[in-house]
Amino acid sequence: MAYAELKAKRKKYRISQTKLAEASGYSKAAISAWELEKDAPSERELSRLNDALSGIIKNIEDGVFDVRKKRITRSEKEKRPLPAPVRNAAEYGRRLSMRGNERRVPYAECLSDLFRCAQSPKDADAPKAIALFSGCGGLSLGFAAEGFRLIGHVEIDDAANQIYEANFPDSKRLGKDIRAISDKELRQWLSDYGEIDVVIGGPPCQGFSLAGKRDPEDMRSQLYQNYAHIVSALQPKAFVMENVRLLTSMKNADGKLFIDCIWEAFSKAGYNVVRREVNACDYGVPQSRERVFLIGLRRDIRRDFTFPVGAFADKEKLTFRDAASDLPPLESGETSADPLHWSVAHPAHVIAWLKDVPEGHSAHENENPSMRPPSGFNTTYKRIRWDEPCSTISTNFNMISGCRNVHPVSTRSLTIREAARAQSFPDEFAFVGKWGGVRKAIGNAVPPILSAALAKAVYEQLLRN
Repeated sequence: MAYAELKAKRKKYRISQTKLAEASGYSKAAISAWELEKDAPSERELSRLNDALSGIIKNIEDGVFDVRKKRITRSEKEKRPLPAPVRNAAEYGRRLSMRGNERRVPYAECLSDLFRCAQSPKDADAPKAIALFSGCGGLSLGFAAEGFRLIGHVEIDDAANQIYEANFPDSKRLGKDIRAISDKELRQWLSDYGEIDVVIGGPPCQGFSLAGKRDPEDMRSQLYQNYAHIVSALQPKAFVMENVRLLTSMKNADGKLFIDCIWEAFSKAGYNVVRREVNACDYGVPQSRERVFLIGLRRDIRRDFTFPVGAFADKEKLTFRDAASDLPPLESGETSADPLHWSVAHPAHVIAWLKDVPEGHSAHENENPSMRPPSGFNTTYKRIRWDEPCSTISTNFNMISGCRNVHPVSTRSLTIREAARAQSFPDEFAFVGKWGGVRKAIGNAVPPILSAALAKAVYEQLLRN
């Protein structure tokens, strides 16, 4: 299709260049240059323009708005009413399952359902939870959605804590450095709150992750001991601990597997421990994220715990398209009305390397050697695919040179909103503070949808009655 055809169609329906620019994500100046034949769009740009124009025309024909009158005549909300407030956690899970089966319920609405569940008032007898290494609250959000009352948390990073407290205002920051919490303070916690039902948390993973140095002497690799000590002192009914899957193969300085050391520490604290390696995409998260969970039950309770099978384990997985295709298209350096959906401005030579790279491929694969990055692996400068779960969201998802951080069709890295959606954070979740701290918090978080699946199993199997 030549651009002349698009121009004729635009004029036929009296669609302004400004309207087309808003819908396509390209600037009005670029569209004007193409129409005056001062420049020519690429095949990819032409395809995106055609999709945007077709969408506007469909809305005109459906009566959503009248471009000539420049006013809305029938809102999108009237066409598809928003869901009624969710009364219990089972409802958002049902809707998420519907999303997987029929692709009917927008993914963002499922996340909004989860957020409403998490924010709903908790009964006085709701199970109580304390979060260690709480981060920005991904693990906590899932537990809150399943009816747990987050009464306290420990977090050393002030930026992550700022986000946590914005979303969990009733949770008290019980400490910053977990190593500095004394036995006297732990006794005070018990005096203030009574019996704790569950302790949750994921110690920093950099000591175990391939993204780090995997140093057995890394201080962060030893923090499980402080976690186990707190669990031993509080004696909650259960605990949930999360970390990267590679923890299972990491050895300490004595050559012993860390996972065995952790198991022994919690066993000495009086807990029967179940371990399971999971991928978040099996639970309805549109991201491939492999993690290991250890869930322990206090021995006197005398029950067994069975890990929940992911609702999407045997189904088509949710994809990056599910997570982010409804967001406005952006190119490098562009912004949108959503304060979290804006693109970093990337160097022109990097844009040139990537402009014609198809989704699922890297600039390192360019036929012309001069258009290949001078260093790095084939996983860098690489586009993710629309119709697959995206790769693991790390703390550097804004770096176009990072590992699989390039948008499927736009030549830029992922925005904060896209990363948050891929991590299954609802749009209503408040991300406050400086951008660097927000990105770090998102990349380090446990996906709330995955957390909710575990929280539901812990409640139903271990705590009910």
